[in-house]
Amino acid sequence: MRAALLRFRRDGFAVLPGPPAALQDRLRALLGRLDRRALSPAERGRCVMESALRESQRGMALPEGRDAIFILGEPGRLHPAFSAAVAHPRVIAAVSRALGSERLAFHFANVTAKAAGFGSGIAWHRDATNRYMPSRRGAFLRAMICLDGMRPANGGTAFRPGSHRGASRPAVVPRVPRGGLVLIHARVLHGGAPNRSATPRRNLIVQWGRRDDPLVLRNRESQTGRPPTSLARPGRWLTG
Repeated sequence: MRAALLRFRRDGFAVLPGPPAALQDRLRALLGRLDRRALSPAERGRCVMESALRESQRGMALPEGRDAIFILGEPGRLHPAFSAAVAHPRVIAAVSRALGSERLAFHFANVTAKAAGFGSGIAWHRDATNRYMPSRRGAFLRAMICLDGMRPANGGTAFRPGSHRGASRPAVVPRVPRGGLVLIHARVLHGGAPNRSATPRRNLIVQWGRRDDPLVLRNRESQTGRPPTSLARPGRWLTG
């Protein structure tokens, strides 16, 4: 982990081993079932669909008769396995070391999915300037569990290494193995191309912050502010 954290501080991102394979298999199965059935009104209310996005993000028209989930908000309300994954000890250990504190607060989580063949891209941005849940000092990061792995062909996330420190280096798309964990500095520039591959690219993303760096906006989700211990072993299904 030491080498990965050095890369995180130098480049603004780092790739580490993710949660156990059995837990990730459970998440892939849950998402696969969700894709194969009609969404309930409550589930659709927590989603951003491809049909709601600009065609410029996709680089092509939405295929006739097709739609797909782009963002699934609050996945812990779909099944507690998602909460267990975002607060898995392997994830928390890496986040705590990167943020320099064991006193962490959960901000939010989502599944960002790029459908096979037409999943939309994401423009260059820095999480520190997001309008959803920024913190006062920007002492937060995002941990991305790459359920399907990442590479250039499937719209893998690209980074400008060192951009969190004002450096200007060429963009790179790290090759992340299936189930790998990526730590993303709040100030590093990153984005991603559309998915033109034959398989989906699904990432479980969580924003963790330090408890001594409060959020500055009123946006909240049902688990915002909780410590890792209250998420790691959820006691029941959360339905909505």
